[in-house]
Amino acid sequence: MSFVLKKNKLKTRITMNLKFDWIVTLAFLSITWLMFFQNKLTRYNTTYIICVSLFAILNLAVKEYLFKQETEFISRLFWLIDLLNVIAVSLFYSFGFFPINFLLPLYLFLIYLSTIEAFPREILYITILSMVGFSINVFFLWEDSLIFLQKLGYSTLTINLSGFLALFVLLFSGFLATTYAKIDSSMTRNLEEMLLEKEEALNQTHLTRTKLEEKYAFFYTLTLIQQFLFQELDETKLFANTTDIIQGILGSSICAIFGIGEDKQIELLAYSGKELCPTITNIVNNKDSLVAKTIETKSIHNEQAASQEEMEYWRKQGINYISTVPLSSKGGILGVMLAANFQKVFFNQEQHEQLLIIANQLSLALENTKLHQETKKMAMHDSLTNLYNRNYMNVFLSVVQDNSKLASAMFDLDRFKIINDTYGHITGDLVLQKLATTLKKYSTTRTIAVRYGGEEFLLLSLEHNLEEMFAIAEEIRKEIANTTFLSTNGKEFSLTISCGIARIPEHTLMIEDLVAKADEALYKAKNSGRNQVQIYSE
Repeated sequence: MSFVLKKNKLKTRITMNLKFDWIVTLAFLSITWLMFFQNKLTRYNTTYIICVSLFAILNLAVKEYLFKQETEFISRLFWLIDLLNVIAVSLFYSFGFFPINFLLPLYLFLIYLSTIEAFPREILYITILSMVGFSINVFFLWEDSLIFLQKLGYSTLTINLSGFLALFVLLFSGFLATTYAKIDSSMTRNLEEMLLEKEEALNQTHLTRTKLEEKYAFFYTLTLIQQFLFQELDETKLFANTTDIIQGILGSSICAIFGIGEDKQIELLAYSGKELCPTITNIVNNKDSLVAKTIETKSIHNEQAASQEEMEYWRKQGINYISTVPLSSKGGILGVMLAANFQKVFFNQEQHEQLLIIANQLSLALENTKLHQETKKMAMHDSLTNLYNRNYMNVFLSVVQDNSKLASAMFDLDRFKIINDTYGHITGDLVLQKLATTLKKYSTTRTIAVRYGGEEFLLLSLEHNLEEMFAIAEEIRKEIANTTFLSTNGKEFSLTISCGIARIPEHTLMIEDLVAKADEALYKAKNSGRNQVQIYSE
């Protein structure tokens, strides 16, 4: 029987017991003293009546005190309460004239009360006490009432049988009480099992509902993450915000994303949470590091796969749990996502699955971002030379519309058609790439190199005046003139380049006319013998 159920039943027993004691004690005191004052209790002296009355009052006071204590304390002392009850009933019983009198039901009531057992075999205990108490009553009342009963016509055998019958009634009452207690205990146990099963079912339902709510919340959050990931096309922001999201959802102490650089070195792209020690780059670039193993195996790892050196590093950071998840696509491994926590056991199976789902979504978003960047690059760059194309030039010029100083140098390879016809277009492409490499040396955020078309190239600058632009053009011209090229069939050759320069405000105030002025200066250089730089003039 559960402690709560037993405690409640014991409280019911205590309440009934206390009410019984109050009723019996008050009735006894009232009737006894009323009969005493009417001189109907001549068999007992005053001292005996006072002692019994004091015992009744003291018995009631003791029980009142005990019943106010803790239930567990009362259950340990119920043997004493039962003993006091039987003594009280035995004393009250002695005021009857006959061995078997109207107070016999008090013993039966005590046995009935014990069906709610306060301790094991209480019914047997109180039945024996009741039979002993009743036997004492019979012994003391027998001699005084025997003569009187014989005068009334009762034989000694009948009187003896009545005594044995009363004892049998007490014994049989104990048997019935025991049977009832067993049935009650069995029913209570069955009820308790039903309640436990129902409670377990409710708990299971609640747990299932909680898990469903958590999964629904996660997938709803995942939907929002997907929307964000596929809308964010800036790789840096994508990584930074993803680490914040993972730390928020999973509650990790650290979340970091590592990528693979062009030199095949692992580099930290973004992190969130506790600041990482600068030596983290050296740690992850060890071939036996968790990140390196994740890249190599393309599978999830935890701190158990980490080297001793790496774990020492993490423990200095206060980290005891680590999980690494690969970021991969059809094209191969893109990077590694790392989640770490101060606790030794942090992620459960479900959280690992969530981390893997987010990693997959991030991989798709990253692939989408790279594709967007490549597309954007293709839209703004020349595919052969990797210089800016005319689309980007137009964007650049639109941004500097209000700038009052802008220089333009247009380059054109001399007799480039002969090179293509003589050595082939592949060799021609190599020449164009060489010129592009030379122009890139002079490219900055305020000076851009553009493939204008065919073998024509532009330098557009917001930071150089005419003299500086002329000096740069001369350096480029000389470098091309002094370069020996090698054709695909192994033949050496050389060529030259011409250049025309124009600038705002010296030659025009209109940006749309600037390239045309530089082109006019270029044709002047061509017509003047090629392999030279000309500044625009009317």
